Amino acid sequence: MDERLQRIADEAQVKFGLDAYRLERYFIYKERDSTGIAVYNFNMEWFPKELNEPIDEDYNPVGTAIVEYAIQKQHFSSVSFVQGETFSTKTHFPNQTVDEVAAWLEEETGLIYEQDFKLTEANANGFQFKSDVDGIHITPSCMFEVEFDDTGKLTSYHSYGTIPSQELVEKSKFTLTLEEIEPIVKKQLQLVKFPSETEKRFVPVYAMDEVYVTVEGARIIPFMEHERSEVRVDEVIVWDKPLYEQINREEITVVSEVSIEEAFGKNDDSEKLTLSAKQIEGSKKNTRDVLRAEYPDESGNWKLFKLKRQEKFIEAHCTLNDEDQTLFNRKVVVFMHPETMKVLNYLDNGAMFEIFDAFAPAAKAVVTHEEAFEKMIPYITLDPTYVYDEIMGKYILCGLLDAAECVDAVTGEVADLGDI
Repeated sequence: MDERLQRIADEAQVKFGLDAYRLERYFIYKERDSTGIAVYNFNMEWFPKELNEPIDEDYNPVGTAIVEYAIQKQHFSSVSFVQGETFSTKTHFPNQTVDEVAAWLEEETGLIYEQDFKLTEANANGFQFKSDVDGIHITPSCMFEVEFDDTGKLTSYHSYGTIPSQELVEKSKFTLTLEEIEPIVKKQLQLVKFPSETEKRFVPVYAMDEVYVTVEGARIIPFMEHERSEVRVDEVIVWDKPLYEQINREEITVVSEVSIEEAFGKNDDSEKLTLSAKQIEGSKKNTRDVLRAEYPDESGNWKLFKLKRQEKFIEAHCTLNDEDQTLFNRKVVVFMHPETMKVLNYLDNGAMFEIFDAFAPAAKAVVTHEEAFEKMIPYITLDPTYVYDEIMGKYILCGLLDAAECVDAVTGEVADLGDI
């Protein structure tokens, strides 16, 4: 093993009390943080020494310690013991108190409890902590989750995200009101058909599609982090004749393994994954060809909804053009190589919809959108949140537009979304 990796492994063995373990497998992989910057992680799988029988390549026995080290940040980002069973010789939290866990996190991260991170959840065997900006939630946030067994031995630790520097936070006062952005609020209230497992039917309801609205009310930022860097296309795909070619499908590897040299080399920290105009046009052509070949009689039935750049491939997401909005929608995803633009594979989630074959279709909506909006007004919230903005490259103050309730489009009754 490379001496740099060996030092990390030795530190892990001491820090997590892995004297009864042997390092069985390890690899280094590259991923992207919440702002799109490349980061490198050293993943280790430690097996209990008492296991002598052969182990399948994709199997981790009970008690296996899976440890990850963030190479650039030079700290351990996670450790978990399979099925919560540990053979560690260390008892990290003998008193199992929040102060004890917070003190350990301070030592691990160099951050300060109650200043840089605060307790957000507590249960009998663990705690969750998150960061904020002057008491205001941020997204993506810095979060820590720590779990332990009944004796206080660590069974799971995960850290997510990083605390943004002061230079990355554009501070401002939150004065936004729902009245100011009423057109946006109305637009986000959408008629959706929810599948009800108990009633075996689709239920039409008016529900809020949660988004972040910038503090001046000028634009919206998607709620889901991965959607913020996607390229929206929204083009219907049509063709005159089918394509009589077979699409050669290759296995897609999501995890991007890298060499030791790349992980420890001098990398451009500002490098981000983007899509060029040439890649966008190539993606459109490839997506059309896949649809022509695999769905020859469905010209005009599909819409190229969005493009997403990943580390090893480009994703083109297609949805049915005339499909009513439901909680789950039919989708075809085409995967392409970012340099050669060769089609690597495609996935169709049509098979999963077979479970809804026995569901009764949704009844026609009786309640109008305007009526539903009037009923929803008391339940709609606008909570201040600092959101990382891809355009500005900073965390900016926004309002999270959301509602936990919905309006039944047939009866007009207001209900909790969780009860549908």
